[in-house]
Amino acid sequence: MDTLVAVDVGASRTRVCVGTDPQEFPGREQPLIRDIRSVSALRRLLADVRAGIDSGGPVRLCAGVAAPPADDDTRLMTNWSEDRVLRLSELEALGFDEVRVLNDLEASAHGLVAFLDSSPSPEELVSFSDVPVPASGNRALVIPGSGLGSAGVIDLGRDAPKRWHVVSSEVGHVPASGTGKGILTAVQRRKGSTPSWEDCVSGPGLEALWVAMEPAHEDDPLSAPEIAYRASLGDQRCQQALHYYYYFAARFSQLLTLSYLSFGGLYLAGGSTRSNAPLISGAEFLTAFRDNDRMSEVLERIPVFLVLAEITLLGAWTAGWADRP
Repeated sequence: MDTLVAVDVGASRTRVCVGTDPQEFPGREQPLIRDIRSVSALRRLLADVRAGIDSGGPVRLCAGVAAPPADDDTRLMTNWSEDRVLRLSELEALGFDEVRVLNDLEASAHGLVAFLDSSPSPEELVSFSDVPVPASGNRALVIPGSGLGSAGVIDLGRDAPKRWHVVSSEVGHVPASGTGKGILTAVQRRKGSTPSWEDCVSGPGLEALWVAMEPAHEDDPLSAPEIAYRASLGDQRCQQALHYYYYFAARFSQLLTLSYLSFGGLYLAGGSTRSNAPLISGAEFLTAFRDNDRMSEVLERIPVFLVLAEITLLGAWTAGWADRP
């Protein structure tokens, strides 16, 4: 009997679940969660998890990590400043019979497919467009968090051996564009170079937007969680920063959905989306998302959803069992 260890390696927190039945995702209720900020700490955690598995069959590892590949064996963690070189061979040496490492957004996209196939409840999936999830069509996934992640899910058709194909994306690093109110100019002045979408739609991006509205506070900025918290209490400046944050998220989402022609929907997900869901104005988001002189009619056909369930760990679990009985 195979045992799968599925892992979601976040910027600070790592989530782990272990199971033997691909149909029973064990991470939905009580995953193991640890604060992890270095590769050495991650290896120690996974060594402890592997040591606790008494199995007569193969034990495999599938992880979603914020790390682009440097070569076939090496991944460089983008969210850790030191001790950030992750090697698959070193993970195998911990006692795993097979190791698969995915980009975190790639894992999240696999999780989105599994999540939508599970008939999610209205508490887990909020429709800004007041329509159900389309039965077909490409999908676009946007996750604003410590960084800005995105991916596409391509519909290969009902007759294809595998219906959904995940496509990674790094379009968040393209220079941002949009508002004529000068906020981008202020962000650029603070950054010292042309801001990317991620420079506006991320934790540091929210902090930059807050500072940009009153540069006198540049030496004493609020943290992104504090800005969101104060916005929830009615602080107008924090609410305005969050307004711009989701304005840029909507404009970025327009770029992504037009790239994939995502008539199967645009999906906003991730921890920040879950935390900020009550503060996200669906009407404002849709207005900014659909604002396009040539493509507004196309964009009006693309429904928008908030995914309030955790999908990255689910994606690692789903991908880890792919092609297995």
